[in-house]
Formats: sequence, structure tokens, C-alpha cells
Amino acid sequence: MRGLSRREFLGCTAGTAAAISLPPSRITGAAFTPLAGAIVNRGAYMVSSYLAAANIYDSYVGLPLATTFEKIYMGHGQFGSAPPAEMTQLAAAGCQFLVSVEPSRNMTSSEQAIMAKWLAMLKARGMSFRVALYSECNDKAFTTVQEWLPYWRYYSPVIKDAGVTLCYEPGCGGTSVHKAQAFFPSKPYPDELWMDYYATAFRGGSRLSKLIAIAQAAGVPAGIGEWGWSAGRAPVTNPMTMPSWDKYGAYLIGLITAKKIQLGAMHFSAKANHRIANVITGPSDPRIPMIHKVVMAIHNAG
Repeated sequence: MRGLSRREFLGCTAGTAAAISLPPSRITGAAFTPLAGAIVNRGAYMVSSYLAAANIYDSYVGLPLATTFEKIYMGHGQFGSAPPAEMTQLAAAGCQFLVSVEPSRNMTSSEQAIMAKWLAMLKARGMSFRVALYSECNDKAFTTVQEWLPYWRYYSPVIKDAGVTLCYEPGCGGTSVHKAQAFFPSKPYPDELWMDYYATAFRGGSRLSKLIAIAQAAGVPAGIGEWGWSAGRAPVTNPMTMPSWDKYGAYLIGLITAKKIQLGAMHFSAKANHRIANVITGPSDPRIPMIHKVVMAIHNAG
């Protein structure tokens, strides 16, 4: 399958940069320009440059995904005086970002001020980004709604006051998808829902319809923040198979064509926890055809 050129690919998503710079409308049925991206890191391709890793992935897949839309993971209380190197390198290639931030669990006014200053700095540097407050908050970090909601309500106004799109991004594995539903935040509602959802979760019976319905009832559009081959212990104890991968991809395409996934999706091809099962290994990787199909569904739905 011939990959789209960067000009053809970006033509499918024209106008996205302007749309992403302001919080989107939370009105169900509004028009959205979906983004197709990929998440890579230097360890996945054993290079010293984030941009080099993104270019290797894009060359293997035949689509400019990792240089178009990437997820950035900021650590606990990690707010610096300059953008992280990954953002700086990829922004030079025109990349946009979903940034996960994890301000202090102590919920201090000084941390609010530090985060506000950091967001203003990113905007001043011309970064095109939205922010997820504590990605996968429901997996391990917060055990109850009573822990999570006060945290959300303390820091989310800082993101909204900065004029940045506010995102809720839960993990949607088999043991956490029900918590993702219970944790859906309010006061304020998120501007967007991004779900981390892997083929192993699909194979294990996890489905997204109930969570998406909760978001739709609040007028919040949905996207897939991470999708890929496997997550958790499954790669070791019960490896994924291509038949399951293809069924999972078909499920995602069904959600996209039904307009339940309106914002787009990011494929995960990074080394994580010393595991490389998600990494696309070359242009002949058997998972690539399904990546193409999902990306084309995203573009056709836009």
C-alpha cells in the first residue's frame, strides 16, 4: 500500500492547527477535524534524537504520523523554564501535541502558579498543544473518585484559564475501564476525552461504548490517546496474535465510522517498561496494514 505524502496527509487535516489553539466547543454534533498520530521514543529505535525516531517510524509505516501528532509525558511536578526537548524537536517539523501533566498531589497554590507559568511559556513558544490532567489517573495513581475529583477540580481551572484545551485521558484496560467511567470528571467537564486502549484490553473484553456515552451526554468529543499491540502483563503471560489485532482494529474503525471517535487517534510504537512489543520493527511489520486502515477511517470521518 502506497503511503500518503506529507502534503496529501496534511491536506486531510487542513485547519487543525488553528482549531487546536483554543478550547473546542463541547456541543455534541459539532464539526471536528480529527488527527492521526503516533507515539514513539528514542529507545524504540535506538537513536539520540526524538525527531529521528519519529522519522524512522513514519518511514516504516509510510505515513507522517509521529511528526504530525504526538503525546508528551511530563513527570510528577515536572515543569521547566523551556519546552522539553521532544516538543522542541518535533514542533520544528510541524508536530502538534497531547501533553500529560501531573502536578503535585499536595494541591498547593504554588504548584498552580508554576503550572500556569509553564503553560504560558509553551504558548509563547508557539507550541500547538492540548493538555491531559494526569493521564491514566484511574489505573494506579488514584484509587477512588473521592481522591480524584478534588485533584481534578483544583488543577483543571488553571488549564482552562490558560486558554488551553483540557482533556480527560483514562486508561481503558479490562480492570480499569469501569473506573474510567466512574472517574469521568465534572465541575468543570473536560473539553475532550482521550482514551488509552490497547488490543490486549479489547481481547480481554473491555469496550468503550459506555464511557463514550457518558462523554456524549456531557457534550464532550472523544479520541484514542493511545492504541497499540499490548499493555500490562499480557505481553509476557499471554502474547497478542494477529487475528486478535485485526478484530481490535475493526472495532476501532467501527467506532470511528459511527462518529463515536471524533478527535482521532495516536498509535503507540514506543519502548516502555523495558518492553518493545509495541514497536513497529520495519516496513514489513504485519501490523502496518491495520494502521493504514485505522488512519484512513480517521481521515474519511473528518
